[in-house]
Amino acid sequence: MNFSKLFLVALLGGMFLVGCGGSTKTITTVGPTKVKIALDECQELAQQKPAIRAWGEGINYGLSEATEYAELNARAKFARAIATAIKTAQSTDNATYRRSSTDGKNGSTVRDEGAKQNSMSIAVAEETVRNAVIIKTSQYQQVDGSYQVFVCLEYQAGVAQLSKDLASKVAQQVSDEDRMKMNFEFEKFRQRVEEELKKSKAE
Repeated sequence: MNFSKLFLVALLGGMFLVGCGGSTKTITTVGPTKVKIALDECQELAQQKPAIRAWGEGINYGLSEATEYAELNARAKFARAIATAIKTAQSTDNATYRRSSTDGKNGSTVRDEGAKQNSMSIAVAEETVRNAVIIKTSQYQQVDGSYQVFVCLEYQAGVAQLSKDLASKVAQQVSDEDRMKMNFEFEKFRQRVEEELKKSKAE
């Protein structure tokens, strides 16, 4: 076998290792019937600080597209976690509307206001995650030629500032009249949001 053929074999072998990189380095044999799949570095980073981080994955035959999908996935996860923290804080802190639902009219009003709060929480969350930045990217080329990309996002100002920013955005969305109905207390609400964020688990 001449040098050019040896080089081609080595190159193909290298491409195969890159393509399987995501699997060969993350799978460890545990026993005859199962294997342990380790997390990617981006997933591990997100789990270390789930209150202010989120990870995402994207797979595509274009590297830039796979990276974009991974980022969108991470931002969507982060937004869901933030929206959940806001809604839970509102409910737990008596910050939701407290109207009787003993008749159809009031019951309908409660549902409408609940939908409005849910929509507001999502809008605030989506706006907030725009300020999160990518702190880690992992890229793998798979055997079929597609790319698998992981990213980890972080809200770098920290969880205390994140909860403050969220409480401020919620306060801006609520009218003076509704704020009175909701019994909205900024600092109490901020603390509750921070507590809920700290309970978050990286998906």
